[in-house]
Amino acid sequence: MKTRFAITIFLALILFSSMALAQSGVLAVPIDDSHEAEAGDVATFNINITNMQDERDIYRITYNELILYPFSDFLRNIIITPDQLRLDPGESGILSVTLKIMETALQEKNYETILTVSSLTNRKVSQDVSLKTYLVSPTDAVLIFPEIPDEINPGEEYKIKIRFKNRGNAPLNNYEILISSDIPQLHKNFIADFAPKEEIIETITFQPSKNIAPGDYVVNIKVYDSKSKTRGSYSSAFTLVRSENMEEKKNEDRGFLSKTTTLTITNEGNTISTKPIESEINFFKRLFTKPEPEPIVKDGKYLWEKEISPGESFTVSYTTNYRPIFYGLIIIILSVIGMNYLIDRTVIIKKRIFKVKRTPEGLSELKVLIHVKNGKSEEITGVRIMDVLPNTMEPTDEFGTLKPTTVQQGTKGKRFIWEIGRLAPQEERILSYRVKSKVKLIGETKLPPAIVQFTTLKGKVISERSTGLSLEHTPRNHYQ
Repeated sequence: MKTRFAITIFLALILFSSMALAQSGVLAVPIDDSHEAEAGDVATFNINITNMQDERDIYRITYNELILYPFSDFLRNIIITPDQLRLDPGESGILSVTLKIMETALQEKNYETILTVSSLTNRKVSQDVSLKTYLVSPTDAVLIFPEIPDEINPGEEYKIKIRFKNRGNAPLNNYEILISSDIPQLHKNFIADFAPKEEIIETITFQPSKNIAPGDYVVNIKVYDSKSKTRGSYSSAFTLVRSENMEEKKNEDRGFLSKTTTLTITNEGNTISTKPIESEINFFKRLFTKPEPEPIVKDGKYLWEKEISPGESFTVSYTTNYRPIFYGLIIIILSVIGMNYLIDRTVIIKKRIFKVKRTPEGLSELKVLIHVKNGKSEEITGVRIMDVLPNTMEPTDEFGTLKPTTVQQGTKGKRFIWEIGRLAPQEERILSYRVKSKVKLIGETKLPPAIVQFTTLKGKVISERSTGLSLEHTPRNHYQ
């Protein structure tokens, strides 16, 4: 009985309100009469308008300018679309109202906005509509801007700068900031206070261990208020690159007519790797050598091979004892000495200059010859030859078999660059070009060395230089 009575009263109130609005000529009902929003955001309402008159009419929404900035600390602007609504008797339509909220509006507070729906033709036909907006504190009250590299190398030290900004206009006190990651070295926890709109910068120095496994690692940054509620959050990932850094150490202990060689391979990388340990031992020497552990003998070499985990080492040793055969030891020592004096094959570059002619005024025309040879037993790539011509001289249009790929003008002269590309083992290239002096040369002119740059099969970039040249202006025909 009580429930039926309450429903009857409720329906009667609705009927009474509708009759009163019908008498005013318009019925305006907000579809959503309240919203939650953040400072600096917008709140959008839709108002359903019904023409309660017996004739067609046009309706619009108006408001008092005093509810806007600078008179208000809440609203910056109001946008209504469409501007007006044409309705037949009994017809309904919707006007959209967007409230642009000021960034400095106080949070955790209710705001009420009063608008008026009125007829353009009849001033007596109007209705006030109340829109309520509750400003909540933003979930991300603190914005986080970290500068984290995409890739990190194990064993290197990094300084990561993180900016924290209070996005609101209220102070934030005793906020806890927690920085965590799958990498143990990347952890920090501290308390910070923020003034309104304040930005603070925190720098974290960390050095990941050399042996941490490669892969993607997550870093999380959380900001909590004094009630342990999340007020800022950031999550990202970086890649710890794969490192196959195998370090080899060699130690030799010598005694009377004996030598113990110890070779240690340490995996300083972050992945399981295998690097063969080789030591060249000829047949005669092997007769007097005891290795530990037992190696594989291949092509006159001791060969040890084992998978080594990150941070682990593998040590082998062999002792050669020539005491029983003294003279045999002398022969092997002489062989070792002879081997130590073998010329190491490398890439050679030579530069020579020949005088072509000389004028009575003392101006000379010269021919520059550059000779490059790959003395290595392996192909080299990325071969680039560079030579500099001083400002006292200028090139002619006469080049040998190959013109420079690039000619650059510098402060000290012109720089010629030849992009050779690849050189097979023992392959040679000869480049030449003619130059002439721009001024009368007296005494001695120094010419810079030519440079060859190349990449080995192991990816190492190496540069070699020729000797520098001094050009004496004498009647001699050959200069080197």
